[in-house]
Amino acid sequence: MKYADIQWRDGQPYSPGYGDIYYSNAGGREESEYVFLRQNELTSRWRDLGAGEHFVIAETGFGTGLNFVLTMQAWAGKIETGQIGPQACLHYFGIEKHPVSPADIARVAGNWPELSAAYEELLAVYPPPVEGEHCRALLGGRVQLHLIFADVIDALEPWALQVDAWYLDGFGPDKNADLWSDQVFQLIEKNSGQGATLSTYTAAGFVRRGLQAAGFSVSKVKGHGKKREMITAVLEHKKITQSPTPWYELAQSHYQNRQAVIIGAGLAGLSCAWSLVQRGWQVTVIEKHHNVAQEASGNPAGLLMPRLSIDNTTDARFYASAMLYASHCLDALQNQSDEKFWFHDGVYSIFKASKAEKLIDGHGYAEQFMEILEQHDLKKYIADPNATVSFFSAAGWASPKGICENLLRVCGESLQLIKRNAVDIRQQQNKWQVLDENGQNIATAEVMIIANGVGANQFEPVSWLPVSSVRGQITAIPANESSSALNKALSFDAYVTPEYKGVHYAGATYRVGDANSELTQAEQDETLSHLEQCLPGVFTHPGQLTGRVGFRPVSDDMTPIIGAVPDKNAFAEDYKELHHGRPHAHYPPAKYLSGLYVSAAHGSRGICSSFLSAEMLAAMIVNQPLPVNRQILEHLSPARFLMRKLKRGQSLD
Repeated sequence: MKYADIQWRDGQPYSPGYGDIYYSNAGGREESEYVFLRQNELTSRWRDLGAGEHFVIAETGFGTGLNFVLTMQAWAGKIETGQIGPQACLHYFGIEKHPVSPADIARVAGNWPELSAAYEELLAVYPPPVEGEHCRALLGGRVQLHLIFADVIDALEPWALQVDAWYLDGFGPDKNADLWSDQVFQLIEKNSGQGATLSTYTAAGFVRRGLQAAGFSVSKVKGHGKKREMITAVLEHKKITQSPTPWYELAQSHYQNRQAVIIGAGLAGLSCAWSLVQRGWQVTVIEKHHNVAQEASGNPAGLLMPRLSIDNTTDARFYASAMLYASHCLDALQNQSDEKFWFHDGVYSIFKASKAEKLIDGHGYAEQFMEILEQHDLKKYIADPNATVSFFSAAGWASPKGICENLLRVCGESLQLIKRNAVDIRQQQNKWQVLDENGQNIATAEVMIIANGVGANQFEPVSWLPVSSVRGQITAIPANESSSALNKALSFDAYVTPEYKGVHYAGATYRVGDANSELTQAEQDETLSHLEQCLPGVFTHPGQLTGRVGFRPVSDDMTPIIGAVPDKNAFAEDYKELHHGRPHAHYPPAKYLSGLYVSAAHGSRGICSSFLSAEMLAAMIVNQPLPVNRQILEHLSPARFLMRKLKRGQSLD
């Protein structure tokens, strides 16, 4: 995916590919406000929003972000005047097949100085052109921008949104017919809530007829300026459709109090706490150790890198979005801290040339995400003449422990840390209790998140989750003159960080089923051997055992487990005939254990996956739109393990 090709003609952005302008200098802002904000009656509809409620807008053709910026500014005005409830949130889905570059957006912003602050906030979080979903918080978290960089059909097909208002603002129907097809209108209806409104500048007859066929009640109203007419529409009777995968269907949650208990004070648990705290929740975190980040999250260093896969598009898409989101979160955390724990310098990755090219070609990665460096000083150190150096500018390295300590700090008084050992959980009267070794209650809440690493399946309601432990050893290596020339982290068969306070960190080994917590010479030698094979003569042997051992939680399919916990007994009964191949319409929606969620099995990519996973869970808990589409939700769902057995006709016992 590449940035849009834009030509500037008399100060107006013009698309040569579509033969159309993005907006008119003569009244472009006024037209946007009239066509989209006013015709959807947004300011009056927002007055009905109470505390913690949300409103969803979706736009086909995000373009230069003008409609979004104007909408955010109007929303901010309602917040300032107290006309919407506290913690009410605007969710804005912007769909764009050809993302406009930050440079072009900044040039657009120059036309309206009064919008400069809003545009600056947009540009500060604007992601690179990577296909997929990118969720970013603006306006102190009161606006959630969901940018979906994809073709409109690919963007809308895997969602089941409940949109309140639509902006149809792509290039005109005569210029970009794909954006105005009957299939698109059907998907718009599918992703609309009852009573959703829609507006667009066009009055084309086939657009009106297509929307009517999709179920909208369509009206023609006066257009803006010289345009005689435009279209508005209302979805008065939403169609009831059956989910193609009812076993992954999430139930609406209704919790009385904004309180949650989280078991585990590592990256997974504390990122969940942070996501909930930002939504106005009070969180109790239970940790069996004397402090946070004492297990796998206590490692001195780790890379923020995506998991790169040539074949699995869903997995690759999740990790690409997760890495960019984590980088965004870590930037925000680091800006609030005087202590350095996040090094956003990018990461060099050494591949066989053919693999790097396949990754870029297979996923359409832009150079702003993954770039092959044809010439680089690093090459003179690399032993393999056929290797290629790639650069991931949004990647970096961090201290997981430092991340956890800063998450604890920024949560402030909204987080209570209890240092006791949770040995059991139980639900009584719709509330979850955490019990210690003496059967004493440690904490109680309607909502509980299990995020205690390798111990995630120690509790009976989730004992069936296939979570196991993988030992990993990191080695600390003293820096020397040659190694100090490495100014960024390097990923290859292992990884190594640049010198920091006289030390490089390298690792990590991978030992399945090994419970030894002591450093071993064999694993240190293995790491040093990888370094020597890749960069011969660069690093100095430590001369002694030095480093740290951690145990990473993994699932049996090596994918994180994120989501609401299924009611295993209900699944066994409701879907016992699934292996006979009956149509999905015969099956009821999934049943879950009310208030119980899990964030587990992040493996060696916890820095990457924890933050987006936390946003997923927080969105589920407060009934907000998810930051990922349905394909990714199902890819990560705990229910996938039950469904695999049921589809094969196997028992869940």
